[in-house]
Amino acid sequence: MKLLFSTSLILCFCTATWSQITPNQLLATAWDDPALQLHREQQAYLENTDFSLPLLRKLEIRTETRDLDPEQQEYALRIGTNGFGMKRTQTAIYGSMKELSEAERQLLVQEALLDRYELLLDVHFDKKNTTLLERQKQVLLDKKNVFGQQLSLGLTQNLDDYFRAEEDLLEVDKKLFNLSGKAPAQRIFVQIFTGKEWGLAVDSLMPIPMMKSMAALGSSAASPAVRREQAQANMAALEAEMKRMEGKNLLSYLQFRYSGNAKDLLEDRFAVGAGFELPWPKGTKLAEQERQLKALDAKMDAEMEKAKTEQAFLQKMEAFTKLISEHAFLQNQYESFKNQYDPQRLYGSGLENPETLLRVQETLVRLDMEMLSVEKDVYQAYLSLLSETGLLSAEPARNFLSPSWDLIPR
Repeated sequence: MKLLFSTSLILCFCTATWSQITPNQLLATAWDDPALQLHREQQAYLENTDFSLPLLRKLEIRTETRDLDPEQQEYALRIGTNGFGMKRTQTAIYGSMKELSEAERQLLVQEALLDRYELLLDVHFDKKNTTLLERQKQVLLDKKNVFGQQLSLGLTQNLDDYFRAEEDLLEVDKKLFNLSGKAPAQRIFVQIFTGKEWGLAVDSLMPIPMMKSMAALGSSAASPAVRREQAQANMAALEAEMKRMEGKNLLSYLQFRYSGNAKDLLEDRFAVGAGFELPWPKGTKLAEQERQLKALDAKMDAEMEKAKTEQAFLQKMEAFTKLISEHAFLQNQYESFKNQYDPQRLYGSGLENPETLLRVQETLVRLDMEMLSVEKDVYQAYLSLLSETGLLSAEPARNFLSPSWDLIPR
């Protein structure tokens, strides 16, 4: 019986453990996002398809009847060619296509990861916020009981404090209700991302000092958005180059001709010919100008995206640093107040006024809640900064909220 009971406990424990999605498991589902699956099909086609330009552009067979006599038939084989400069340019275009596809893949990875990181932060901080609200509620209930006892004794000097505590309790209950209302939506997102109706177990997060050193590793130059614009600019420039190469391809075709005469076999003749396109700048000038204008527009877009990303990086880094300073300031306030007015030490030193002790506890909870709010802002700014620098989608993939900087299994 004892063995059966112990086995049941172990099974219950294992079930409870298995029914929790870890942060790394949640983040790993980013690569199964539908948008990324569709993009993988595009990349597979890009990798498995030959985009090189063949030397032979077209093969054409011509025939004609001389003097309307079917016995005097002529045949010609005409071969259209592409120039070597065109082949080199097409190879470069293919390279830019792959760079563009990779940049777009990184942007999709970032978007999918950010959605999952936001869910992790919400679950983590909602849990901590609920704990603090429960503490605040308990302090308010104790205050209400103290003021209620005084009112029962006919002491009405704290009547305003009694109703203020009652109002604060209503506000706390409202906040707790709103937090509990977020839980079903969070479970739905976990199910959408993982396909499992399990809870999300959020481990301890990376300490703020470590985050600051991690964020400093990034640079706006590696931003996938910048890389995408640069790849598009390269493609536009290469397309303009291809148009110029077409104009330089003077050899239009090679032709092998056979003229037969069924009546006189001695008149059978073979001929080899070639066609050349003489350069005529004005003929293709408009098309080249349009291609060049398109290339300049794409280059300008790339430079503007780079400048915008650099500016956004500096602004986000400044905001991130400011939030860290604000969090450190609140933490110092909390620790200083607690060291000076610790309720247990005050009570041990002989202070037995319950109103004063409860007020000190309420202040500590309020400071803790302010610090928690800024702490969440710090983590969100940290993720936004990593996204701006491209670190979030860099390889190998890592959990940037984990204290140990875990690799994400894929």
